[in-house]
Amino acid sequence: MLRHMVLALSSLVAFSAPLSAVTTNQQVAAHVFLVKMGKGDFSGLDRIYAPGFAVHSGGKSFTLDEDNESGKALRAAAPDVKVSVERMAGDGDLVAVHWRAVGSNTAASAGMPGNGKPFDVEGMTFFRFESGRIIEEWSVTDWMTLMKQLGGK
Repeated sequence: MLRHMVLALSSLVAFSAPLSAVTTNQQVAAHVFLVKMGKGDFSGLDRIYAPGFAVHSGGKSFTLDEDNESGKALRAAAPDVKVSVERMAGDGDLVAVHWRAVGSNTAASAGMPGNGKPFDVEGMTFFRFESGRIIEEWSVTDWMTLMKQLGGK
């Protein structure tokens, strides 16, 4: 935990953005993983996401509603999922998050088979902020490792 805090703090010192702006953006970014995805709490998102938000992943772009439906489907596939923020760095209006999700795939949803097998998957997400809210997101998930863990070929 201390190492993660030192990494986050060292990234703040290395960039010219005001300390308070980067810290606030990082708190909002962490909320997405720890509360929205980690606890399945999709309430109050209008305070986090700016109008016109778009997420880019897998060569496609999605709206906030589509992103939330995807998140809910993933939580349905693994209701016991625990999400953690492994590393985080900020630079001005950008925040990068290295995250990890650990759980069991107990229901068929979101392209997952629902076979009860455990998984441990990581990903990287970059958020761009505008006026303190997320306006854009780029995400990459290690789907190959996830599918191997769930018995895919």
